[in-house]
Amino acid sequence: LEFETEKERLAYEKKQAKKAKQAAQKKASWHQYTPHTHNDRYHNAALSFAFAIKTQLFQTLTEDGKMEPKRKNALVDFLNLMEWATPPSWNLRTGFVKELQWSLDSDAISSRGALESVIDSDVDKHRSGKQDLLWGYADPNLRTSWAGGLLGPSEEQLAKDDKKWSNSCTHLEPAKGFTCGLWNLFHILTIGSSKPEHQVYGFHRGYFVSPHHVAETIRNFVEYFFSCSVCRTHYLEMYDNCGHDHCTRLKSEINMGTKDGSDKELSIWLWEVHNDVNARLMKEAAQRQNRNVTHEETMASMFPTRKMCPDCWLNENMTKWDNATVFKFLDEWFWPADLPPSKQFKSVISGQPGKEADIDEADIEVANEPLPSTKSRKSHAKVNLIAITCLILFSLFAVAATRKRRERRKKFVDSRFVKKKKGFC
Repeated sequence: LEFETEKERLAYEKKQAKKAKQAAQKKASWHQYTPHTHNDRYHNAALSFAFAIKTQLFQTLTEDGKMEPKRKNALVDFLNLMEWATPPSWNLRTGFVKELQWSLDSDAISSRGALESVIDSDVDKHRSGKQDLLWGYADPNLRTSWAGGLLGPSEEQLAKDDKKWSNSCTHLEPAKGFTCGLWNLFHILTIGSSKPEHQVYGFHRGYFVSPHHVAETIRNFVEYFFSCSVCRTHYLEMYDNCGHDHCTRLKSEINMGTKDGSDKELSIWLWEVHNDVNARLMKEAAQRQNRNVTHEETMASMFPTRKMCPDCWLNENMTKWDNATVFKFLDEWFWPADLPPSKQFKSVISGQPGKEADIDEADIEVANEPLPSTKSRKSHAKVNLIAITCLILFSLFAVAATRKRRERRKKFVDSRFVKKKKGFC
Protein backbone atom coordinates (compact mmCIF):
# COMPACT_ATOMS: atom_id res chain seq x y z
CA LEU A 1 0.00 0.00 0.00
CA GLU A 2 1.09 3.57 -0.71
CA PHE A 3 0.33 6.54 1.51
CA GLU A 4 0.46 10.22 0.67
CA THR A 5 1.66 11.23 4.10
CA GLU A 6 3.43 9.67 7.07
CA LYS A 7 0.39 10.44 9.18
CA GLU A 8 -1.82 8.28 6.95
CA ARG A 9 0.63 5.39 7.17
CA LEU A 10 0.79 5.55 10.96
CA ALA A 11 -3.00 5.75 11.22
CA TYR A 12 -3.33 2.67 8.98
CA GLU A 13 -0.79 0.68 10.99
CA LYS A 14 -2.53 1.64 14.21
CA LYS A 15 -5.84 0.46 12.79
CA GLN A 16 -4.33 -2.88 11.68
CA ALA A 17 -2.69 -3.37 15.08
CA LYS A 18 -6.06 -2.81 16.73
CA LYS A 19 -7.63 -5.46 14.48
CA ALA A 20 -4.90 -7.92 15.41
CA LYS A 21 -5.38 -7.31 19.12
CA GLN A 22 -9.14 -7.70 18.85
CA ALA A 23 -8.73 -10.96 16.90
CA ALA A 24 -6.37 -12.34 19.54
CA GLN A 25 -8.72 -11.41 22.37
CA LYS A 26 -11.70 -12.92 20.56
CA LYS A 27 -9.95 -16.23 19.92
CA ALA A 28 -8.70 -16.50 23.52
CA SER A 29 -12.21 -15.76 24.80
CA TRP A 30 -13.56 -18.61 22.66
CA HIS A 31 -11.17 -21.07 24.27
CA GLN A 32 -11.96 -19.74 27.73
CA TYR A 33 -15.72 -19.54 27.19
CA THR A 34 -17.83 -20.36 30.24
CA PRO A 35 -19.98 -22.18 31.12
CA HIS A 36 -18.35 -25.08 29.30
CA THR A 37 -18.99 -28.51 30.81
CA HIS A 38 -18.31 -32.10 29.81
CA ASN A 39 -21.96 -32.44 28.87
CA ASP A 40 -21.58 -29.46 26.50
CA ARG A 41 -18.66 -31.15 24.74
CA TYR A 42 -20.39 -34.52 24.46
CA HIS A 43 -23.66 -32.97 23.32
CA ASN A 44 -21.81 -31.04 20.61
CA ALA A 45 -19.86 -34.16 19.63
CA ALA A 46 -23.10 -36.15 19.33
CA LEU A 47 -24.73 -33.50 17.14
CA SER A 48 -21.74 -33.29 14.82
CA PHE A 49 -21.55 -37.07 14.47
CA ALA A 50 -25.27 -37.28 13.67
CA PHE A 51 -25.03 -34.40 11.19
CA ALA A 52 -21.98 -35.94 9.48
CA ILE A 53 -23.53 -39.33 8.85
CA LYS A 54 -26.95 -37.89 7.99
CA THR A 55 -25.56 -35.63 5.28
CA GLN A 56 -22.77 -37.86 3.93
CA LEU A 57 -23.65 -41.56 4.24
CA PHE A 58 -25.75 -41.53 1.07
CA GLN A 59 -23.78 -38.79 -0.67
CA THR A 60 -22.62 -41.25 -3.32
CA LEU A 61 -24.40 -44.49 -4.22
CA THR A 62 -23.57 -47.62 -6.20
CA GLU A 63 -25.28 -48.35 -9.50
CA ASP A 64 -27.97 -50.36 -7.74
CA GLY A 65 -28.72 -47.45 -5.38
CA LYS A 66 -26.96 -48.75 -2.27
CA MET A 67 -24.52 -46.94 -0.02
CA GLU A 68 -20.91 -46.97 -1.21
CA PRO A 69 -19.05 -49.94 0.41
CA LYS A 70 -15.95 -47.92 1.35
CA ARG A 71 -18.10 -45.24 2.95
CA LYS A 72 -20.09 -47.87 4.85
CA ASN A 73 -16.91 -49.60 6.04
CA ALA A 74 -15.48 -46.29 7.24
CA LEU A 75 -18.62 -45.71 9.32
CA VAL A 76 -18.65 -49.27 10.71
CA ASP A 77 -15.02 -48.90 11.83
CA PHE A 78 -15.77 -45.52 13.37
CA LEU A 79 -18.80 -46.89 15.24
CA ASN A 80 -16.64 -49.71 16.59
CA LEU A 81 -14.11 -47.13 17.76
CA MET A 82 -16.88 -45.14 19.45
CA GLU A 83 -18.01 -48.31 21.21
CA TRP A 84 -14.69 -49.06 22.90
CA ALA A 85 -13.02 -45.63 23.18
CA THR A 86 -15.79 -43.51 24.70
CA PRO A 87 -16.99 -43.33 28.33
CA PRO A 88 -19.31 -46.17 29.35
CA SER A 89 -21.55 -43.47 30.84
CA TRP A 90 -22.14 -41.78 27.47
CA ASN A 91 -25.75 -42.48 26.61
CA LEU A 92 -24.99 -42.12 22.90
CA ARG A 93 -22.58 -45.07 23.12
CA THR A 94 -24.99 -47.37 24.91
CA GLY A 95 -28.01 -46.53 22.79
CA PHE A 96 -27.62 -44.75 19.47
CA VAL A 97 -24.23 -46.25 18.50
CA LYS A 98 -25.37 -49.81 19.19
CA GLU A 99 -28.57 -49.21 17.23
CA LEU A 100 -26.55 -48.00 14.24
CA GLN A 101 -24.18 -50.96 14.48
CA TRP A 102 -27.08 -53.37 14.40
CA SER A 103 -28.88 -51.50 11.62
CA LEU A 104 -25.82 -51.39 9.36
CA ASP A 105 -25.02 -55.05 10.02
CA SER A 106 -28.55 -56.08 9.08
CA ASP A 107 -28.83 -53.62 6.16
CA ALA A 108 -31.84 -52.05 7.88
CA ILE A 109 -30.76 -48.56 6.77
CA SER A 110 -31.21 -48.20 3.04
CA SER A 111 -31.88 -44.47 2.63
CA ARG A 112 -31.24 -41.11 4.19
CA GLY A 113 -34.83 -41.06 5.39
CA ALA A 114 -34.33 -44.33 7.28
CA LEU A 115 -31.15 -42.98 8.87
CA GLU A 116 -32.83 -39.74 9.89
CA SER A 117 -35.62 -41.80 11.42
CA VAL A 118 -33.09 -43.66 13.61
CA ILE A 119 -31.50 -40.36 14.71
CA ASP A 120 -34.82 -38.62 15.39
CA SER A 121 -36.10 -41.65 17.27
CA ASP A 122 -33.14 -41.59 19.64
CA VAL A 123 -33.48 -37.84 20.25
CA ASP A 124 -37.24 -38.18 20.85
CA LYS A 125 -36.69 -41.11 23.19
CA HIS A 126 -34.27 -39.02 25.21
CA ARG A 127 -36.66 -36.08 25.43
CA SER A 128 -39.64 -38.29 26.29
CA GLY A 129 -37.87 -39.05 29.54
CA LYS A 130 -38.41 -35.40 30.51
CA GLN A 131 -34.71 -34.98 31.21
CA ASP A 132 -33.15 -31.63 31.94
CA LEU A 133 -29.93 -32.75 30.23
CA LEU A 134 -29.47 -32.31 26.49
CA TRP A 135 -29.22 -35.22 24.09
CA GLY A 136 -25.74 -36.69 24.07
CA TYR A 137 -24.91 -35.93 27.71
CA ALA A 138 -22.12 -37.96 29.34
CA ASP A 139 -22.28 -37.13 33.03
CA PRO A 140 -25.70 -37.65 34.69
CA ASN A 141 -24.34 -36.05 37.86
CA LEU A 142 -24.28 -32.62 36.23
CA ARG A 143 -27.91 -31.99 37.09
CA THR A 144 -29.75 -28.73 37.50
CA SER A 145 -30.71 -27.60 40.99
CA TRP A 146 -34.35 -27.40 42.07
CA ALA A 147 -34.31 -23.69 41.26
CA GLY A 148 -32.93 -24.44 37.80
CA GLY A 149 -35.70 -26.98 37.28
CA LEU A 150 -38.31 -24.34 38.05
CA LEU A 151 -36.78 -21.29 36.47
CA GLY A 152 -34.68 -22.93 33.75
CA PRO A 153 -35.61 -23.80 30.14
CA SER A 154 -39.02 -25.26 29.41
CA GLU A 155 -39.46 -28.71 27.90
CA GLU A 156 -40.14 -27.06 24.54
CA GLN A 157 -36.90 -25.09 24.73
CA LEU A 158 -34.93 -28.18 25.79
CA ALA A 159 -36.35 -30.08 22.80
CA LYS A 160 -35.07 -27.32 20.51
CA ASP A 161 -31.69 -27.22 22.26
CA ASP A 162 -31.32 -30.99 21.78
CA LYS A 163 -30.78 -30.23 18.09
CA LYS A 164 -28.56 -27.15 18.45
CA TRP A 165 -24.85 -26.82 19.15
CA SER A 166 -24.17 -24.98 22.38
CA ASN A 167 -22.80 -21.43 22.49
CA SER A 168 -19.51 -22.82 23.77
CA CYS A 169 -19.08 -24.23 20.24
CA THR A 170 -20.82 -21.71 17.99
CA HIS A 171 -20.02 -18.44 19.80
CA LEU A 172 -23.17 -17.14 18.11
CA GLU A 173 -21.84 -18.28 14.70
CA PRO A 174 -23.89 -21.47 13.99
CA ALA A 175 -21.68 -22.54 11.09
CA LYS A 176 -18.84 -23.20 13.53
CA GLY A 177 -20.83 -25.74 15.53
CA PHE A 178 -20.24 -28.74 13.25
CA THR A 179 -16.45 -28.55 13.05
CA CYS A 180 -16.16 -27.70 16.75
CA GLY A 181 -18.26 -30.71 17.77
CA LEU A 182 -16.38 -33.02 15.42
CA TRP A 183 -13.02 -31.98 16.87
CA ASN A 184 -14.47 -32.61 20.32
CA LEU A 185 -15.40 -36.14 19.24
CA PHE A 186 -11.93 -36.83 17.81
CA HIS A 187 -10.25 -35.65 21.01
CA ILE A 188 -12.59 -37.77 23.14
CA LEU A 189 -11.71 -40.84 21.07
CA THR A 190 -7.96 -40.32 21.32
CA ILE A 191 -8.19 -39.82 25.09
CA GLY A 192 -10.40 -42.89 25.52
CA SER A 193 -8.19 -45.07 23.33
CA SER A 194 -5.23 -44.30 25.60
CA LYS A 195 -6.91 -45.83 28.65
CA PRO A 196 -5.79 -49.44 29.40
CA GLU A 197 -9.24 -50.65 30.47
CA HIS A 198 -10.73 -49.41 27.20
CA GLN A 199 -7.94 -51.01 25.20
CA VAL A 200 -8.67 -54.33 26.93
CA TYR A 201 -12.38 -53.91 26.22
CA GLY A 202 -11.77 -53.15 22.55
CA PHE A 203 -9.29 -56.01 22.21
CA HIS A 204 -11.74 -58.53 23.68
CA ARG A 205 -14.44 -57.21 21.36
CA GLY A 206 -12.18 -58.04 18.43
CA TYR A 207 -11.23 -54.49 17.38
CA PHE A 208 -7.86 -53.04 16.41
CA VAL A 209 -6.87 -50.81 19.33
CA SER A 210 -3.37 -49.57 18.43
CA PRO A 211 -2.71 -45.80 18.05
CA HIS A 212 -2.04 -46.28 14.34
CA HIS A 213 -5.39 -48.00 13.72
CA VAL A 214 -7.28 -45.37 15.72
CA ALA A 215 -5.64 -42.61 13.67
CA GLU A 216 -6.47 -44.46 10.44
CA THR A 217 -10.11 -44.84 11.51
CA ILE A 218 -10.40 -41.12 12.18
CA ARG A 219 -8.66 -40.34 8.89
CA ASN A 220 -11.13 -42.48 6.92
CA PHE A 221 -14.09 -40.93 8.71
CA VAL A 222 -12.79 -37.49 7.74
CA GLU A 223 -12.48 -38.58 4.11
CA TYR A 224 -16.06 -39.76 3.82
CA PHE A 225 -18.00 -37.76 6.41
CA PHE A 226 -16.35 -34.36 6.89
CA SER A 227 -18.67 -32.21 4.78
CA CYS A 228 -16.35 -29.17 4.88
CA SER A 229 -14.40 -29.83 1.66
CA VAL A 230 -11.57 -27.40 2.46
CA CYS A 231 -11.18 -28.84 5.97
CA ARG A 232 -11.25 -32.37 4.58
CA THR A 233 -8.62 -31.65 1.95
CA HIS A 234 -6.24 -30.03 4.43
CA TYR A 235 -6.58 -32.91 6.90
CA LEU A 236 -6.09 -35.65 4.31
CA GLU A 237 -3.06 -33.92 2.79
CA MET A 238 -1.55 -33.56 6.24
CA TYR A 239 -2.23 -37.16 7.23
CA ASP A 240 -1.28 -38.84 3.96
CA ASN A 241 2.07 -37.03 4.05
CA CYS A 242 2.87 -38.23 7.58
CA GLY A 243 1.99 -34.86 9.07
CA HIS A 244 3.47 -34.21 12.51
CA ASP A 245 5.51 -37.39 12.03
CA HIS A 246 2.62 -39.72 12.82
CA CYS A 247 4.08 -42.46 10.61
CA THR A 248 6.87 -42.82 13.16
CA ARG A 249 5.17 -41.72 16.35
CA LEU A 250 1.98 -43.81 16.19
CA LYS A 251 2.67 -47.51 16.61
CA SER A 252 0.74 -50.41 15.15
CA GLU A 253 1.34 -52.45 18.30
CA ILE A 254 -0.99 -52.45 21.28
CA ASN A 255 0.23 -50.16 24.05
CA MET A 256 -1.45 -51.86 27.02
CA GLY A 257 0.68 -51.64 30.14
CA THR A 258 3.45 -49.49 28.64
CA LYS A 259 5.15 -46.91 30.83
CA ASP A 260 7.07 -45.02 28.15
CA GLY A 261 4.23 -42.60 27.42
CA SER A 262 3.54 -44.06 23.96
CA ASP A 263 -0.09 -44.63 24.93
CA LYS A 264 -0.50 -40.85 25.16
CA GLU A 265 1.20 -40.11 21.84
CA LEU A 266 -1.99 -40.23 19.76
CA SER A 267 -3.77 -37.68 21.96
CA ILE A 268 -0.77 -35.34 21.81
CA TRP A 269 -0.45 -35.82 18.05
CA LEU A 270 -4.10 -34.89 17.39
CA TRP A 271 -3.80 -31.91 19.74
CA GLU A 272 -0.77 -30.70 17.73
CA VAL A 273 -2.72 -31.14 14.50
CA HIS A 274 -5.67 -29.16 15.87
CA ASN A 275 -3.45 -26.33 17.09
CA ASP A 276 -1.78 -26.23 13.68
CA VAL A 277 -5.23 -25.83 12.12
CA ASN A 278 -6.07 -23.05 14.60
CA ALA A 279 -2.85 -21.19 13.71
CA ARG A 280 -3.50 -21.57 9.97
CA LEU A 281 -7.04 -20.26 10.27
CA MET A 282 -5.83 -17.30 12.31
CA LYS A 283 -3.22 -16.53 9.63
CA GLU A 284 -5.80 -16.76 6.83
CA ALA A 285 -8.14 -14.43 8.72
CA ALA A 286 -5.34 -11.86 9.02
CA GLN A 287 -4.53 -12.16 5.32
CA ARG A 288 -8.16 -11.42 4.46
CA GLN A 289 -7.66 -8.12 6.30
CA ASN A 290 -4.52 -7.39 4.23
CA ARG A 291 -2.11 -7.79 7.13
CA ASN A 292 0.35 -10.25 8.59
CA VAL A 293 -0.69 -12.36 11.55
CA THR A 294 0.90 -11.25 14.82
CA HIS A 295 2.65 -13.40 17.41
CA GLU A 296 -0.09 -12.47 19.88
CA GLU A 297 -2.75 -13.85 17.52
CA THR A 298 -0.84 -17.07 16.94
CA MET A 299 -0.42 -17.65 20.66
CA ALA A 300 -4.08 -16.87 21.29
CA SER A 301 -5.05 -19.55 18.77
CA MET A 302 -3.19 -22.21 20.77
CA PHE A 303 -5.21 -24.50 23.03
CA PRO A 304 -5.10 -24.46 25.97
CA THR A 305 -4.31 -20.81 26.60
CA ARG A 306 -1.82 -19.74 29.24
CA LYS A 307 -4.72 -18.70 31.45
CA MET A 308 -6.34 -22.14 31.16
CA CYS A 309 -3.17 -24.13 31.84
CA PRO A 310 -0.19 -22.07 33.06
CA ASP A 311 1.81 -25.24 33.77
CA CYS A 312 1.44 -26.55 30.21
CA TRP A 313 4.52 -24.57 29.17
CA LEU A 314 8.09 -25.45 30.07
CA ASN A 315 9.32 -21.85 30.01
CA GLU A 316 8.09 -18.32 30.57
CA ASN A 317 8.58 -17.40 26.90
CA MET A 318 5.98 -20.03 25.91
CA THR A 319 8.18 -21.61 23.27
CA LYS A 320 7.98 -25.25 24.40
CA TRP A 321 5.03 -27.28 25.67
CA ASP A 322 5.14 -29.73 28.57
CA ASN A 323 3.42 -32.66 26.85
CA ALA A 324 2.84 -34.63 30.05
CA THR A 325 0.97 -31.70 31.60
CA VAL A 326 -0.87 -31.06 28.34
CA PHE A 327 -2.10 -34.65 28.26
CA LYS A 328 -3.32 -34.36 31.85
CA PHE A 329 -5.20 -31.20 30.91
CA LEU A 330 -6.76 -32.83 27.82
CA ASP A 331 -7.77 -35.86 29.86
CA GLU A 332 -9.57 -33.69 32.41
CA TRP A 333 -11.08 -31.47 29.71
CA PHE A 334 -12.50 -34.19 27.46
CA TRP A 335 -13.09 -37.12 29.83
CA PRO A 336 -15.83 -36.93 32.48
CA ALA A 337 -15.18 -37.70 36.13
CA ASP A 338 -14.79 -41.35 37.05
CA LEU A 339 -18.18 -42.99 36.76
CA PRO A 340 -18.96 -46.65 37.46
CA PRO A 341 -18.58 -48.77 34.29
CA SER A 342 -21.55 -50.70 32.97
CA LYS A 343 -22.04 -54.41 33.64
CA GLN A 344 -21.32 -55.23 30.02
CA PHE A 345 -18.10 -53.21 30.04
CA LYS A 346 -16.90 -54.94 33.22
CA SER A 347 -17.84 -58.39 31.94
CA VAL A 348 -15.83 -57.96 28.76
CA ILE A 349 -12.64 -56.64 30.36
CA SER A 350 -12.87 -59.39 32.98
CA GLY A 351 -12.68 -61.97 30.20
CA GLN A 352 -16.29 -63.18 30.25
CA PRO A 353 -17.55 -62.14 26.81
CA GLY A 354 -19.89 -65.14 26.72
CA LYS A 355 -22.45 -63.06 28.62
CA GLU A 356 -22.21 -60.12 26.26
CA ALA A 357 -25.45 -60.64 24.37
CA ASP A 358 -27.61 -60.87 27.47
CA ILE A 359 -25.83 -58.03 29.22
CA ASP A 360 -25.86 -55.79 26.16
CA GLU A 361 -29.64 -55.64 26.08
CA ALA A 362 -29.95 -55.23 29.83
CA ASP A 363 -27.28 -52.59 29.77
CA ILE A 364 -29.01 -50.66 27.02
CA GLU A 365 -32.24 -50.72 29.02
CA VAL A 366 -30.47 -49.45 32.13
CA ALA A 367 -28.48 -46.84 30.18
CA ASN A 368 -31.59 -45.59 28.44
CA GLU A 369 -33.73 -45.43 31.54
CA PRO A 370 -34.93 -41.84 31.79
CA LEU A 371 -33.53 -39.76 34.56
CA PRO A 372 -36.09 -38.51 37.11
CA SER A 373 -38.92 -36.96 35.13
CA THR A 374 -39.83 -33.34 35.05
CA LYS A 375 -42.97 -34.24 37.00
CA SER A 376 -40.97 -35.83 39.82
CA ARG A 377 -38.42 -33.02 39.75
CA LYS A 378 -41.20 -30.44 39.89
CA SER A 379 -42.93 -32.28 42.71
CA HIS A 380 -39.72 -32.13 44.73
CA ALA A 381 -39.30 -28.53 43.66
CA LYS A 382 -42.83 -27.68 44.80
CA VAL A 383 -42.11 -29.15 48.22
CA ASN A 384 -38.99 -27.00 48.43
CA LEU A 385 -40.92 -23.98 47.19
CA ILE A 386 -43.63 -24.46 49.80
CA ALA A 387 -41.02 -24.81 52.52
CA ILE A 388 -39.25 -21.64 51.42
CA THR A 389 -42.56 -19.77 51.07
CA CYS A 390 -43.47 -20.78 54.62
CA LEU A 391 -40.07 -19.65 55.83
CA ILE A 392 -40.51 -16.28 54.11
CA LEU A 393 -44.02 -15.83 55.53
CA PHE A 394 -42.81 -16.78 59.00
CA SER A 395 -39.98 -14.26 58.69
CA LEU A 396 -42.38 -11.53 57.58
CA PHE A 397 -44.70 -12.41 60.46
CA ALA A 398 -41.81 -12.26 62.92
CA VAL A 399 -40.69 -8.88 61.56
CA ALA A 400 -44.25 -7.55 61.77
CA ALA A 401 -44.67 -8.85 65.32
CA THR A 402 -41.36 -7.32 66.39
CA ARG A 403 -42.30 -4.00 64.85
CA LYS A 404 -45.70 -4.09 66.59
CA ARG A 405 -44.07 -4.80 69.98
CA ARG A 406 -41.68 -1.88 69.44
CA GLU A 407 -44.60 0.43 68.61
CA ARG A 408 -46.46 -0.66 71.77
CA ARG A 409 -43.33 -0.16 73.84
CA LYS A 410 -42.81 3.27 72.30
CA LYS A 411 -46.43 4.31 73.11
CA PHE A 412 -46.03 3.01 76.66
CA VAL A 413 -42.82 4.99 77.24
CA ASP A 414 -44.27 8.10 75.62
CA SER A 415 -47.39 7.92 77.81
CA ARG A 416 -45.31 7.62 80.95
CA PHE A 417 -43.18 10.57 79.88
CA VAL A 418 -46.26 12.74 79.19
CA LYS A 419 -47.82 11.93 82.54
CA LYS A 420 -44.64 12.79 84.42
CA LYS A 421 -44.30 16.03 82.53
CA LYS A 422 -47.84 17.11 83.40
CA GLY A 423 -47.36 16.21 87.03
CA PHE A 424 -44.14 18.22 87.24
CA CYS A 425 -45.85 21.30 85.87
